[in-house]
Amino acid sequence: MAEIKSINIEPDGISVNLKISESEYALIESPRTDFLLLPSDSNVLEEWLTTGRLGNGNRIMLPNKIMKKYHVEKLHKKVPAKIFEINGGRFLLIKLEENKPGIPVFEEESDE
Repeated sequence: MAEIKSINIEPDGISVNLKISESEYALIESPRTDFLLLPSDSNVLEEWLTTGRLGNGNRIMLPNKIMKKYHVEKLHKKVPAKIFEINGGRFLLIKLEENKPGIPVFEEESDE
């Protein structure tokens, strides 16, 4: 995750200095415009979306081939999310997984 090192407010705009990982840099190596800078802290992602199979309600669905491509083994039942409105566009940010070091959490298997 990126970390803001400094912010400079100038008459012609705002400059932000970021510290990012190598994998984040690989994502932005070529393009130089049209970036989104969004917070991903759990306090900001205040909506909870339901994942899973088709049913009676609206659900966040991901095809298996996309899950395999990005090494997402399993979707959690409820995931934090938020819709951001920026420059006339709307963007949905969903946290599918979180790396929490420490005590493992065990869940019961469902018979679905």
